[in-house]
Amino acid sequence: MQKSSLEVTDYESGGLKLRLIGPPPDLAPYLSAYYRTEIADGVIVEDWLPPEEGNLRTGRAEVYEAAIGDDPVVRVVPSVISGPTDRVTYLRIGGGKFWGIGLTPAGWVRFIGTPASQMTNRFGDIGGSAELEPLQTMLDQLREDGDDVERAATLINTTFRALLGERPEVDKTVRAVHLDFLSEDASSVAPIASGAGMNPRTFERFCKRHFGFPPRTLLKRQRFLRSLGQYMLDPSMRWIGSLDTHYWDQAHFIRDFRATMGMTPSEFASRPHPIITAAVSVTNAKAGVTMQALYHPARAGDSETGL
Repeated sequence: MQKSSLEVTDYESGGLKLRLIGPPPDLAPYLSAYYRTEIADGVIVEDWLPPEEGNLRTGRAEVYEAAIGDDPVVRVVPSVISGPTDRVTYLRIGGGKFWGIGLTPAGWVRFIGTPASQMTNRFGDIGGSAELEPLQTMLDQLREDGDDVERAATLINTTFRALLGERPEVDKTVRAVHLDFLSEDASSVAPIASGAGMNPRTFERFCKRHFGFPPRTLLKRQRFLRSLGQYMLDPSMRWIGSLDTHYWDQAHFIRDFRATMGMTPSEFASRPHPIITAAVSVTNAKAGVTMQALYHPARAGDSETGL
């Protein structure tokens, strides 16, 4: 019997089980990971999730509620498309099974196509769009028959490979800019815009269309996530020890934290974080980063993609 080449990273605690599968090299520039989440019957977990890139999600549960920022909490539909966020997402789930697929900015360009700015800090039903019908079909299959992780990963790979087509030139620019924003040395917009061959106004429009937010917001989000991710690796440490080097001082970080998460760092630390803890554990083990929005395609085996 041939041994499976699928690499799965597992985490399990308190009735929550999370399994992470990394994308194959040809899809790594576009997809950050595939997540299988299971919540035991009778168990309800809630969490306050940090900003993310776009995602596709599907699942069925006894309890499945969410809200982004100050929006009201609503029941989540079975097949979800979620745009990039720069604020907290409240999630309350229980007694169910879910699949999630993380999109990179280049993945949003390739597979979703609509301007990312139209979906920032929003999630909704993926149904109703003829262009996204193959993705909806995939999500429906994962929801109804997703217990076999290897078969589910094959379905995801096959679906996205069929949608790759010709690689548009904008993919290359989006990916190059994405890597610049991911750099821990990035502290200002001007060098990134110049490297992309754009003037400030053009670059602002480019970022809003393909990343969902203005470039300054993207830099702010990255420094915040690096700091939060460092803290989540060791919640016993003081916040000051996790701060990104681009913060002026702790007060600067606290202002960013309150604006992003709707609470202070101490309020966040006092709450349970079963979903973030699980995600940080498997993502750090697999991809060497702590948050989905910190995923680095160049470290995920995409050297043969030509991008």
